[in-house]
Amino acid sequence: MKYDLEKIWALIEGEIDPADSSHNRVYRRLDSDIETGIRLGVVTPGKTREILVQIDENEEKFFASPKWMGMRFEIISLDIPETTRHIRLFLSDREHISVFSTVCNDIVDTLAKVKKPGLRIQELQNCIERWSHFFQKYGAEGLSPEMQRGLFGELSWLRLLLSRNMNATSVIRSWKGCRRNFHDFQYSERVVEVKTTLTKEPRRVRINNEKQLDNRGFDSLYLFILSLQKLESRGQTLTGMVDEIRTVIKGEKSAENQFEIALKDAGFLDAHASLYTDEYRVTKQEIFEVKNGFPRIIRVPNGVGDITYTITISACSDFELKIDDAISNFIGS
Repeated sequence: MKYDLEKIWALIEGEIDPADSSHNRVYRRLDSDIETGIRLGVVTPGKTREILVQIDENEEKFFASPKWMGMRFEIISLDIPETTRHIRLFLSDREHISVFSTVCNDIVDTLAKVKKPGLRIQELQNCIERWSHFFQKYGAEGLSPEMQRGLFGELSWLRLLLSRNMNATSVIRSWKGCRRNFHDFQYSERVVEVKTTLTKEPRRVRINNEKQLDNRGFDSLYLFILSLQKLESRGQTLTGMVDEIRTVIKGEKSAENQFEIALKDAGFLDAHASLYTDEYRVTKQEIFEVKNGFPRIIRVPNGVGDITYTITISACSDFELKIDDAISNFIGS
C-alpha cells in the first residue's frame, strides 16, 4: 500500500491551533487498520514534521544515529502506545523539506516490506546507511552543474538504446555509471564510456583514470561524446530528459523500478528536480571505437595513481563510427 505522507502531515497540521505556542506533539499511526510501528507527527511550536519508528528497548544499542543536513535523529518515549520507545527523525531546516519527505517515504516503503517487527531495526538501519552514503556522495542540495551534465550525457545514450527497441529492462541494467563503475554502460562484454563537453574548438573531454579507456578484457569499448550548448530557453533540462525516459518505459514495471533505483544511485532525486533549470542543446554526438592506436593512457608506472588527462576530440577522427553501427555492435544485433 502506498501512503500519502504529505497529506497525513497536512491533516495533522490542520488540527493544531495556529496560536498554540506551547510544546506539544500531535501524532497518529501511519495506518489506522494495521500496526506498522510507524507514526507521523508534528511538534509545536513551529510545526516541526517528524516520523517515528517503534523499537524495543534492547534494540536501542544497535542504532547508530547519523548527522544529516536539515534533519536530526533521536530516540524518545511516547505515552501512547504506553511507554514505547521510538526512533525519531525530524525536520530541523525547512529548506530541506522535500528531501526530508523523500527520505521518509523511502523509510516507509522499506519497512512496509518487513513482516516481523524484530527485523524492523535492521532494515531501518540499512535504509539509513543507504541515505548516509547518498548524502556523502552528493550532499542534500542536489547535483553540481558538472554532475548534471554527466548524467544528461549518460541518459542520452540510454535514450538512444531505447529508441532502437532494445529491451527496456536490459537497457537500464546495462547502465553502470549510476553506481560509479569504471565504465558507464556494459552489456555482455561490450562497454561504452560517455563524456559531455561544453568547450569550443578544439573540443576536449576529460578522462578520469587509466581504466576508463582500457579495453583489455572486453570485446569492444566505445567512447560516446556529446557536445552541448547551454541555452537560456528552448533547450532540454536534465529533469526533462528524466521525464522523457520515464514516459518511454511507462508500463514496464521492472524497467520503471530499475530506472528509479538507478536515478537515485546517480544522485537524482525528484525533490531536487526544480533546481535543474540549465537547458542544453546537443550540437553534435560522436562515437569512437577505442582500440590500438587510440590516444589514451592505460599503463602507468608502479607508484603512480590518480591519473586524469584530456583528449582532443579531433585526434580521434580515425576511430569514429556511425552511431547506428556502434549501437548495433553494442546490443549485438
